[in-house]
Amino acid sequence: MDLESAIQEESLTPACASKLDLSLMPTEFPDDGTIDELLRLAGVSIERSAARRWLESALMAARGIPEPRRVPQPSPAKHNAPLDEIARASNQLIAALKQLRSHPHAYASFWRFAAFGTVYVNEFERAGVIPTLTNICDAAREARISRTGRPRNYRKQHIVDLALAFCSRFSPKRPSSDANNFFPAFAERFFELATGSSVEGKGHGIGRQVKVALKRLPAEMERAALLNQTQLK
Repeated sequence: MDLESAIQEESLTPACASKLDLSLMPTEFPDDGTIDELLRLAGVSIERSAARRWLESALMAARGIPEPRRVPQPSPAKHNAPLDEIARASNQLIAALKQLRSHPHAYASFWRFAAFGTVYVNEFERAGVIPTLTNICDAAREARISRTGRPRNYRKQHIVDLALAFCSRFSPKRPSSDANNFFPAFAERFFELATGSSVEGKGHGIGRQVKVALKRLPAEMERAALLNQTQLK
């Protein structure tokens, strides 16, 4: 799955959307002026079609992220059930891939699949697939809850993470939290366009989310490099 498809899949399902007051969210498709503004803030050419498509998809996905307090929260058992299933499936797949190493012919045939690229098989497995599956398992475990109550407001962080992912892939500049760096201003404007709320409003500041997102920068840069290499093939 490519990054644009992944972003689109992160948008709300119709079942979730029916429980939200969507009139409080920006829902129109981003216009050219909006995309141009964000591209300029990131130092990306407005003629770069791939970047435009990515931003359009990312903004629509960000606008579909629900405000946790507006979504009825299930019991811990119902919340954790699909996450536990993901964790189990990830562990089972990791174990199966490791077991495949003891079958040299099947191992070689499996990793020769074109979608894995031209990287030597054991290097690709070590650098890409197993860590990704491990991250999926860790994410599922981290997302579990042990009690009901006020839901975690993951929405702001998710939106800022999308802003960082875009800049990691397309901007010629390196993001940082420095006041003179382009990224804080880009993330703030991306957040405002995604939510319809000013970062100056009470409770809408994203300074902490920017700092948390930037901890992901090395991984995002590596991921962007792999995606760009894949597109060049």
